[in-house]
Amino acid sequence: MIKYKYNKFALEKKDIFMDVLFFSTIADQVKKEINHKCGLNISQTRILIFFDETDNKALSMGKLAEGLNISLSTLSRQLQQKKTKGLINLARSKKDSSKIVNLNEDGIKKARELKKTLAEIERTLFVYLDQDASALFIKQLNKIAQNSSSLQGME
Repeated sequence: MIKYKYNKFALEKKDIFMDVLFFSTIADQVKKEINHKCGLNISQTRILIFFDETDNKALSMGKLAEGLNISLSTLSRQLQQKKTKGLINLARSKKDSSKIVNLNEDGIKKARELKKTLAEIERTLFVYLDQDASALFIKQLNKIAQNSSSLQGME
């Protein structure tokens, strides 16, 4: 049982308490594992996953930034990283002055490697859950992630 120290009546709560900061700890461990096994940082990981999920459709940098929910200047910095440059095609649009991005062959191979690594990480994280419980847990985590954007309004 947990007693809330800020409650002057020290009411007992029988619910399970979760330290939400564990999300950060788990995220840090996942990032380290991806870096260790694939040699990727989080921005490279997000770019590879995005293109993998969109069948490597070539996009303008503006559309890619929008899809990744980051600013164009942030994306531009990320694409200038040496490792990232080796994973992408970057060309000027024939229609306008925008730049078009998608994965090159090395990027596609790295995306496959990343997907295998992510599947291993998922199996490790959910080792104590059966397939149905794991699917339900992932579904609930996705809902939490979608709703977490409402926390920004609390600032």
